[in-house]
Amino acid sequence: MNKRTTSYNLGTDDELPASILKNSDSDYDSLPHSFYFKLKSKKHKSIIWINNPQYRFDLVPLEDYNKLFLKDLPIFITSCSKELAQFFSQNKFETLKAGKEAILNLSKDHFSKRSLKDLINAGFRNGEIEEIFYSEENGEILEKFKLECVHGKEPQLKHFFNDKFLPISRLFVYKDKQKKWAGGILITPKGKGKVITDLILRREHSPRGTMESLIYFIASLLKDERNDTWSLGEVPYVVDSSKFLSKEFFINFMGRRLRYAYNYLGLYNFKNKFNPEWKDIYICCKPKLTLITLLKISWLSNLAKLILKKSFKRVLFILNK
Repeated sequence: MNKRTTSYNLGTDDELPASILKNSDSDYDSLPHSFYFKLKSKKHKSIIWINNPQYRFDLVPLEDYNKLFLKDLPIFITSCSKELAQFFSQNKFETLKAGKEAILNLSKDHFSKRSLKDLINAGFRNGEIEEIFYSEENGEILEKFKLECVHGKEPQLKHFFNDKFLPISRLFVYKDKQKKWAGGILITPKGKGKVITDLILRREHSPRGTMESLIYFIASLLKDERNDTWSLGEVPYVVDSSKFLSKEFFINFMGRRLRYAYNYLGLYNFKNKFNPEWKDIYICCKPKLTLITLLKISWLSNLAKLILKKSFKRVLFILNK
């Protein structure tokens, strides 16, 4: 009996225009290829998955996507900006609002609230912040640190963002008074004064103000380096309104019901401390989003594994009460 398999590989130049695969800055070639996957299975047609196009493809003329539109394959695009979603919609993509992205405008003061200042000051009293420069050894140290962090032993989401320390990345860590890492933030410059967050990590039982002081330190440094914006990343399922019983409504409704598996609300409340500008993000699909596509993406990204593990623990907890 043939075993059913599902795999993925990277796209090649004959499937996407070269200007989409690369841009004018050669440093970007060292980025992971998580932005483009071709998912394959024996029983279903392949799927092209593109993630976070507005940062990776910022220098790409929109017309260069025309070759992609001609492909006779389902296309699934995640973390899409409103502007790109409108463009894809005009090219017969289905677009679904899926959450919001927190953007810090570095020309503004995002740290004026007294309660936030207290946390920042507490962080600086309890430890120190250091930029860790790239090396393979430091990359291994980061991987070990992840296991010590909150949720570190659970299935980790993949491919929605970079989760590796790369030569182009910048890593900032908070060290407690014993010089142990208590928190870390991995960022990547995207050109044109834009910086995005890849990872936000906090060790269990970290000192008060660890993450707040880290974000203040990094924002101040990026401003001094004349960057314009810093994205703190996205929060899924935070959607202002959706047509009742629409596909968009169903996806976000189910996501919010699974808060015990992925605490989107805690993530939103943390990022909202810094008074960011919240921008809508979209899923864009061609043809329309199907349950099979959604399940494939969920499995590849480890979201389905995370939900299954948390659901199992929840059932055991209820049975043992």
